Amino acid sequence: MSVHFEALTAHLWAAKCRGYAMNTGILHDAAHATLIDPALLPDEVEDIAAFCEAQQLKVETVVITHHHWDHVLGAARFPGAHVVTHQSYVAQTALDLEHTRRSIQGYYGAEGVAADTPFSPPMPDQTVDRIIGLMVGDMRVQLFHTPGHARDHLSVYDAESAFLWAGDLLSDLEIPFVSDRLDAFERTLGMFAAMQVDLLVPGHGNLTRDHAEIRRRIDADRSYLSDLRTRIEAVVLAGGSVQDATAACADMVFRSPGANSEAHIMNVEQVFLECGGTTQFNLLLGWSREL
Repeated sequence: MSVHFEALTAHLWAAKCRGYAMNTGILHDAAHATLIDPALLPDEVEDIAAFCEAQQLKVETVVITHHHWDHVLGAARFPGAHVVTHQSYVAQTALDLEHTRRSIQGYYGAEGVAADTPFSPPMPDQTVDRIIGLMVGDMRVQLFHTPGHARDHLSVYDAESAFLWAGDLLSDLEIPFVSDRLDAFERTLGMFAAMQVDLLVPGHGNLTRDHAEIRRRIDADRSYLSDLRTRIEAVVLAGGSVQDATAACADMVFRSPGANSEAHIMNVEQVFLECGGTTQFNLLLGWSREL
């Protein structure tokens, strides 16, 4: 078994996939189970199913935090499960379908996995607008809308144990990736800053229980986005181009600049348009993965 689950709370197991430092989760109470972003390769998804069977858990629900290709791969393995997404998921999935298929085909090809038929994204049985309570047995967690990285992004929070499953936010490896909107991302981080979080699990990267580290991640991401906005607004106000914005943001400080330089440039392009800048070429917006 290549996926090894660790008990993080009395009701949460998590494991790291082989690719993209991606975390996948299981919420459970008695014999009831909810999966969070079951991923990533087919053998890993089979490991998730086998682990649940060994723990005598029935997979009743699959929560998909957002539509990006690496988060939608495993749900089809659990056809009896109730799929939950944000309301925007269906539209975002349709918009990015060809990119999603190309990304999956490329990843599978690199990993030597055959993909005989085009990927069909799982469709939701239930959608979330802003926030709902999700029951897992007698346990209740909150699913709430956390846009900015993706328009349909959801996070999971358990008030009892104060764990936050942040999806593709608050990673220690990635910078904020603004493939939705900067203003939405800023509001989401402000909401996180006001929450009690004793355990943070990002979609990619390392989990932490260190309150100082959780605060550092939130503050660093808010500072990065604020600096990005300030610099790009000045360029737009001066009538500058996207190339001027890129130059103005070239010396910004952010985590792991080697790994995140491409994401940073994409952020500049996205925020330049959001702040009212104009460009002569078409930008690829709404990109998926990432890393």
